[in-house]
Amino acid sequence: MTEKQTQSLDRDETSGSSRREEAEKPTGKEDVSRLGSYEFATETRRPFLRLLSYVRPYRWRFVAAIGFGIACGLFNAAIISAMQLVFKMLLPSDEDVISFKIPLVGAWEFQVPDVSDSQGLKIAILLSLLIPLAILLRGALNYLSQYFMMWVGNRVLYDLRDQLFTKLLHHSLSFYSKQKTGELIQTVVNQTQLAQGAGMKLVGSLAKHPVSILTMVGCLVYLDWIFALVALVVFPLCLVPVLTLSNKVRKAGGKEQEEAGKLMVTIQESFAGIRDVKAYAREDFEREKFNGASKRMLAFIMRWKKAVEIVGPLVEAVASLGIAAGLVYAKMTGMTAADFLIRYVILIALYPHAKALSRMQIELQKCRIATNMVLDNMVRNADVADAVDAGALPNPKGDVCFQDVSFAYKKGVPAVRGIDLRLQSGRFYALVGPSGAGKSTLFSLLLRFYDPDEGQILIGGSDLRHVTQASVRENISVVNQDTFLFHDTIETNIRYGKLDATIEEIEAVARKAHAHEFICEQDKGYQTVIGDKGHQLSGGQRQRISIARSILRDAPVLLLDEAYSALDTESEKIIQEAVEILAEGKTVIAIAHRLSTILDADEIIVMEEGCVVARGTHEELLKGCPLYKRLYKLQFASMEAV
Repeated sequence: MTEKQTQSLDRDETSGSSRREEAEKPTGKEDVSRLGSYEFATETRRPFLRLLSYVRPYRWRFVAAIGFGIACGLFNAAIISAMQLVFKMLLPSDEDVISFKIPLVGAWEFQVPDVSDSQGLKIAILLSLLIPLAILLRGALNYLSQYFMMWVGNRVLYDLRDQLFTKLLHHSLSFYSKQKTGELIQTVVNQTQLAQGAGMKLVGSLAKHPVSILTMVGCLVYLDWIFALVALVVFPLCLVPVLTLSNKVRKAGGKEQEEAGKLMVTIQESFAGIRDVKAYAREDFEREKFNGASKRMLAFIMRWKKAVEIVGPLVEAVASLGIAAGLVYAKMTGMTAADFLIRYVILIALYPHAKALSRMQIELQKCRIATNMVLDNMVRNADVADAVDAGALPNPKGDVCFQDVSFAYKKGVPAVRGIDLRLQSGRFYALVGPSGAGKSTLFSLLLRFYDPDEGQILIGGSDLRHVTQASVRENISVVNQDTFLFHDTIETNIRYGKLDATIEEIEAVARKAHAHEFICEQDKGYQTVIGDKGHQLSGGQRQRISIARSILRDAPVLLLDEAYSALDTESEKIIQEAVEILAEGKTVIAIAHRLSTILDADEIIVMEEGCVVARGTHEELLKGCPLYKRLYKLQFASMEAV
């Protein structure tokens, strides 16, 4: 072993426990209601910028979305100019000629059309169409902004879900033993969408609404700065209801997300454990749990919805004070109806944008919580990870070796201790012992679901920590007691062992697994969908499908994890014949509670309390191992009595 490998091994041994402890830490959940508005905005900036990093591959369309949004906001000046011209030309007035000025462009004089003749009427109609034309053009700009933002948002959502799902798949078993599956589903499906939706909405709002407000205020100041000052003096007061209710909104919004996670957990666990739910007649109990979480979630939704919706009327009420002040000013200065109307239209058009910005804290809240939950899961390190320079397993057909291996799921409580085993290629080994002896732990370590705290595990002379996990598992087949099959066709479930297998190869391995006959008896043969976890098949049939999948995989190492314990005598005999075919030429390691299934093993390894206490053939252990002799007598006493 090289010095570099030794150093890497030392790092792995010392960091294994810390990585497992890190997996237990909750992510994305914190009480944001205690933060002030400034602290909240500051803390939100970090996840928001992290989310924006996903926009980089689509930056040109993103820039286009922002550009069209800004253009939409600026185009309000064109609409105001069009309205000003139309109002002055068409509304009643004593003037026959009007002067019309556009900032940075110039000034013109226009003859007021006389609608009593046909020519003047045509001009009036054409002038009146300027307003809908300008609004149509602004709508087109807004549509293009929304379209490009939605296009980018959908790609960001796809990337978020892809990276998060991939990251979760590569976490080891210790991560899943501490996480709630429902919450993970909630994060992958809902939180990614919330993060993307809120983030894109924030960007769109920041691109359009501030520009619209500045444009309209600029136009109002240009038309009459005194009127603008009088009407907008109350504008800062619009922030008072927003700041007053922001803490309440943030708190209720955070609680809603928490209850949504609990709701998803209840749904997932109820459906996953539906057999037990029905067996114990607990449908009403599960319904009460579901409805309880649902009611609490809806209560928090109503709480923050009420707080959000009350902001609008409060802002409008404050804004109306400015309009009233402007009306008094217009009366005092003798302002014409046309001049006042254009100023009034600007004020009315100004406050919806202000109201939209007042709701940004809600979007910030959603974006912050959802983005933290998503991205924190992405950056969390797996407790079992490939080394930087890891390569494929070079000699998968070699021996399996455990060298002084110790491992604990919890600190101070070892599951296995000082395991020294050398298992030769092509031989059949059996692990026996009472429950909790560490048999399944050895399987998990060999599959590298966990890394040992001490010692090494080698296949073909290669330390598993110096090769990729994928190459290790590609060379190991597993037949478990609890067979998992996908809600898909029989063909697809068998092909899971080798994704590029042909139908001829699938049928061949099905015959070897004694599964072809019952498969052909199904309504659609190999195309029969077997239901959730394969529950449309019997236990023995599911086991044979699993064995066919393992035969198709054709890995040099075969692990049998109590593959017969849940079967009746007839099914056990069929499965044993199939396993014998599967095991030909392979290194077989079997965990068995039924000693009758492993009496012919080349070597039986007896374990107790995480240690190997004896090893040998069946005859040797009967003579020299009291524990094995006791286990044997417990199972065969009745048969010997007969």
